[in-house]
Amino acid sequence: MVRCQLKLLILILFMFSLNVFSKPIIIEVNGIKHSCTPLNNNGGTRIDCINLAYSGPFSRDEAQQLCQGAYDDMPARCALRAYRGSFTKEEAIRMCIRAKSEGPIDCFELAYSGPFTKEESLRLCSNNRASSRTAQCALDAYRGPYSKDEAIELCRGQQRLNREMFMNKDLIQDLVKEANLKAFRTNDYKE
Repeated sequence: MVRCQLKLLILILFMFSLNVFSKPIIIEVNGIKHSCTPLNNNGGTRIDCINLAYSGPFSRDEAQQLCQGAYDDMPARCALRAYRGSFTKEEAIRMCIRAKSEGPIDCFELAYSGPFTKEESLRLCSNNRASSRTAQCALDAYRGPYSKDEAIELCRGQQRLNREMFMNKDLIQDLVKEANLKAFRTNDYKE
């Protein structure tokens, strides 16, 4: 009986120690805070990122540059998706360093479907927290009173957007059309 209680006590202490040493991550989704415990907190994730990038088109030095400061393999996943598209290796690295998701590519695709040039879209979306909402912010600002450069500066790195910025596909298409129409009217459409 004592031996069983001792084993149970050791098991409880072990479970408690696992819970104490894992640091929760607090994220906010649609205004609601969530507490998450990382699955892999052993520090080996940067290596996973480097290995994934190096197994693709990136050299060892490029893979290390891309994955500097990475917490998981997301920068490599982002860069591989970008390189499969229309980006050079340098552009893919520039856009995906420290990426937390493939959001920078989603941002680029939406911004580029509007009036922003490739370079302007890269400038807007080369941020580890960029997402399609970042592009929505820039398109919305541009269709209003702001120039393209002002819209990029206002929205670059934007992490928190108003709830109104959560748009469905139809509203996003309308936003792109309105921004493109303004660019045509002002002779500011990408060349």
